[in-house]
Amino acid sequence: MLRNNDVHNLKREWYAILDNLTALCHRLPPTNLECLTRCSARCCPQVRMRTMEPGSIASPVVVFLPFEMENIIEVSGISESAFRRWPVHMTPDLAIDVGMFDLGKPCPFLQPDFRCAMYMRRPVDCWTFPLLPTLDDAGRLAWEYGENCPSLSTLNPDFVRSVKDVWADVWRVLPRSWWDLYRAADDWTGWPLPEESAL
Repeated sequence: MLRNNDVHNLKREWYAILDNLTALCHRLPPTNLECLTRCSARCCPQVRMRTMEPGSIASPVVVFLPFEMENIIEVSGISESAFRRWPVHMTPDLAIDVGMFDLGKPCPFLQPDFRCAMYMRRPVDCWTFPLLPTLDDAGRLAWEYGENCPSLSTLNPDFVRSVKDVWADVWRVLPRSWWDLYRAADDWTGWPLPEESAL
C-alpha cells in the first residue's frame, strides 16, 4: 500500500530532475526559428486554434513531465484549473495527474503580443520544440519534428544536438504510460473528447 511518503519522495526526485533539465535548457543554443515573424506562436495552444486548419497549427498540445505542473504552479501561483490533467502510472501502484495545455485549456502564459510570460520557466516540451521525442519499436529514444512549424527550415543544427543531450537521461526514467500519453496527445486537435462532453 502506498503511503504519502512514497508520493513525497517521488515528487522530490522529479523536482531534482526538473531543476537539472531547466538548467540544461537555459544553456540551449538559439533555435534560429522565426517564431514571431512567421508563426505568431502557433506552437502555443490558444483558443483561436479551434477555427484554424490542422495544417496551420504547429502544435495543438503541450504535455508536461511528471510533477512539472506542480512545479510551475509553485513558481507562478497559477491555479491547477488552468491545466488539463491526465493520469499517468508512475508505478503499478501509483498514478499521478500530468498537466497539459491544449485547445480547450490553452496556455495561460501566452501574452497578446505572442510572447511567453513564463519564458525562463516554461515546460521542457516548449523549450525543446520543434523536436518531439518518441520511442521507436525497440523502446529507444527517437525524434520527430513538428511538421507544421513554418520556419522549420531555419532550425539551428546545434540546437537539435543540444536538445538530444537534454533528453539523454530523462527519457529512461519516464514511465511507458507517459510516452503513450505524449504520442496520443499529438493527434488531439480539439476538445472535449466525446466522453467528456457526455459528463
